[in-house]
Amino acid sequence: MLEKARAYENHLADAKVRLERLLAPFSSALPIDLRPSRLDDGFRGHARFSVSAANGHVSVSGVDPLVGRSSWESTLWILPGFAQRLAKIVIKKIGTDYVRYPVRGFDLRLGCGTGRAHVVVAVDRTEHVSFAGWAKGLLEEAPAVSGVSVPSQGLQAGEALVRHHVLGKDIFSHPLAFFQTNYWLTEALLRHIASVVSRERATSLLDLYCGVGVHSLLGGRDHSTVVGVDSDRRAIAAARYNAKHAGRSITYEHIAAERYLRVCPDRYDAVIVNPPRSGCVEGVIEGVAQRIPDRICLVCCSAEAHARDLQRFRELGYEAAEHTAFDMFPFTGYVENVTVLSPI
Repeated sequence: MLEKARAYENHLADAKVRLERLLAPFSSALPIDLRPSRLDDGFRGHARFSVSAANGHVSVSGVDPLVGRSSWESTLWILPGFAQRLAKIVIKKIGTDYVRYPVRGFDLRLGCGTGRAHVVVAVDRTEHVSFAGWAKGLLEEAPAVSGVSVPSQGLQAGEALVRHHVLGKDIFSHPLAFFQTNYWLTEALLRHIASVVSRERATSLLDLYCGVGVHSLLGGRDHSTVVGVDSDRRAIAAARYNAKHAGRSITYEHIAAERYLRVCPDRYDAVIVNPPRSGCVEGVIEGVAQRIPDRICLVCCSAEAHARDLQRFRELGYEAAEHTAFDMFPFTGYVENVTVLSPI
């Protein structure tokens, strides 16, 4: 672990230098606040394993962020302790049952703050044997498994959604939809974004690329009008479920962000823009600026895409007021950037 800790120190130093270089044109007067991840008890909330068989021997491999694909035993350190134990149970069951139930791989989707996980199992679409019995057996053997999905067979056992407990609230996500993958930093990130959008007495909040609605649910409690927008059908279904579960009146629209901004005439006091790694598509930044919000919270895990979007916002009259980064993906080139923008 000492070697990994040293490697992580170098990673953080390099990441900070890179952020300072990319964001200097927009936040030269602002310090780069880079929040590190925990490593002492793993850090990943999502891990993927591949399974193969040759000459009667079943082999399982995982991905180590330092060395790449490797044996599953050498990659478990990226997971919290409870998830390591759970992975061992799943792998043992796969090896024991492989002749009857040939698994090609599986994902562990951890519920943030719950100590439980959802298992997504990869099975060939041509496989004629139903995995219903296998999934039921895993649920019985491992109480920490909340649910099992076999997408190729349309099979679902146990709980259909992954439950997360963050900031005192239950948030549910679809096991195949995006949710933050750092087990320890996710709550800190969500707390920061919620504080950003609730500092001023804004009455309306627009959450673009809202995913399962976590930012609008946690940060829009004092807003009379809250709207979330995302093109992922599964994410929007989960967002609507989350709002109902929380007793909140929030509108979630299944539509692309750029299209929503073209057809919706409403003005919003605050806007959260959380695009994928590629950044905002054409028309999103222009559509946001046209609504003249008092505060914009721009979030992106690609520093390059983030810098490009900040440049476009500046051209349209918004400047960076503060910047905070969260190292959600240790040992990779991706850092979650959160920049608060205000009118110039």
